[in-house]
Amino acid sequence: MFWNLVANEIISEEWQPNVHLQAFADDFIFVISEPTGAKLKATAQAALTKFQHWTDKHQLKVSTEKSTTILISRLVSGPRVKWDNQIIKRSTSLKYLGVIIDNKLNWADHLINMKTKLTYLHQKITRIAGTNRGLNKDLRRRLYKTVTERMILHGAAAWAYPLSARQSRLLNSIQRKFLLNITGAYSTTPTAALQVIEGILQLHIKAEQEAVYVRTARLRKTSNYNNINFNLNNYEEGTTSTKFHPAIFQLEDRISLKKQFLPVPGLNIFMDGSKIEDKTGSAFCVMEEDTTKY
Repeated sequence: MFWNLVANEIISEEWQPNVHLQAFADDFIFVISEPTGAKLKATAQAALTKFQHWTDKHQLKVSTEKSTTILISRLVSGPRVKWDNQIIKRSTSLKYLGVIIDNKLNWADHLINMKTKLTYLHQKITRIAGTNRGLNKDLRRRLYKTVTERMILHGAAAWAYPLSARQSRLLNSIQRKFLLNITGAYSTTPTAALQVIEGILQLHIKAEQEAVYVRTARLRKTSNYNNINFNLNNYEEGTTSTKFHPAIFQLEDRISLKKQFLPVPGLNIFMDGSKIEDKTGSAFCVMEEDTTKY
């Protein structure tokens, strides 16, 4: 409801070409680029002033304490921007949607933070399951694939393309603890041997694989991995889940107790399913306005 009634207004505003506003839920972030510090300050302050007019209009409160700026530049001292006459604090890194972005864009802070989290997770799993007893091997392997691996690969499209040698070694050191827990092998066993024995892909390869997939299939960008070129024109573009914004539909247009329904432009898909004992059935109907297609 917040997005349908309020947030779309500011998102739809026209901004300068070098100003991008990104939002998720109630978190907003500006990405602004300028060739000089003076221009950067002027552009950033103008964008914040425009944003503040919107918040004042809808009586929204922005927390200055939780707001921060990050400067990705060789400038020693960047421009200071204000919100409601208060200087917004500057930081060397910030966390947005679970990814820590640092001012050098080497993702060191993000990977170190993930290593700390996963080390704590490994300690908890080891305490519960032990190294050889407790949870069986298949379950420990499943926990690694569904929990550990998905945690570390979050946002891989941003930080894993491409990976440096240092980042690859760090990912291997994270993976090693869990491989030892899965196999119950001696701590002196080489990491490469553990990966081969369990048939688990090296974590840095998995991360780059994930990054290439997202860049090519979702972001529609040409990618390259290990001298293999992935051209977006060679792959089909995925269909969107819906063609219409929820705000344009009224509840009475979507739910009706009458036999006839109100025609909506485009295709309308109706699905139903049921299960009786060990038998499951499903059906669907595709209609375009009042004509049944399938």
